[in-house]
Amino acid sequence: MNYLDRLYRNYSANFGAAKPVDPAIQFRQYEVAYGGMVPAASTVAGDLGCGKGEWLAWLKTKGLAALCGVDRSPGDLAIARAQNPGIEFIEDGICEALCAQPGRFDLLHAKDLIEHLNPDELFAFLDACTAALKPGGQLWLLTFNAQSPLAGATRYGDFSHLIGLTPTSMRQVLTAAGLEVVSIRGVHVCPATPGGFVRRWIWRIFGGVARVLLRARHGGAAPAGIDAFTAAPDLFAIARKPAAS
Repeated sequence: MNYLDRLYRNYSANFGAAKPVDPAIQFRQYEVAYGGMVPAASTVAGDLGCGKGEWLAWLKTKGLAALCGVDRSPGDLAIARAQNPGIEFIEDGICEALCAQPGRFDLLHAKDLIEHLNPDELFAFLDACTAALKPGGQLWLLTFNAQSPLAGATRYGDFSHLIGLTPTSMRQVLTAAGLEVVSIRGVHVCPATPGGFVRRWIWRIFGGVARVLLRARHGGAAPAGIDAFTAAPDLFAIARKPAAS
């Protein structure tokens, strides 16, 4: 058993008690992270690396019913199944699960996942997502922002992290995988608490300075929809499978 298998057998427990199951907190975070975007009720949605199923549970509260989660952690999936009856959960490798369901999904979502893949695995993952999406279907990716000033704390804060992406390298990878890039923007999710309010304003000042430095370092203009100079801690990317010709 290699080191990743040992870490993923019960990922949340091995990572520590900092990942509790608290739907109220998670749901508020999704509202902020995705800018109020909610898929239509008819959307067939899949969550990749679904963990304990919080994102799917959030979609269920929004009226979606065709929901599927994939994860390789039996410990996390046991919690997901117990707390989310009626939602389909698959214990398998993500690429294997997707390749068995060609053209099924309108939307695929992966939060805090792609940083756990090496470069070859990332392209295999994107190819599997493309195969499992319907023409015109979307892929939502949330990952840490490698050009954020404190990105090293996230990159090395989890021993299973293998890569980091900036807005420009995210666009590069998605385009090379044959996907149409809709948007890539910075995200900073803070809880709706006094402490969260303070964190948000500290980061606005600190991140604003970092943004100026990034623009001074790289210069030039960014493609439409790409916030190339964001210093926010996380990135949210939306890509689309090309429509059938």
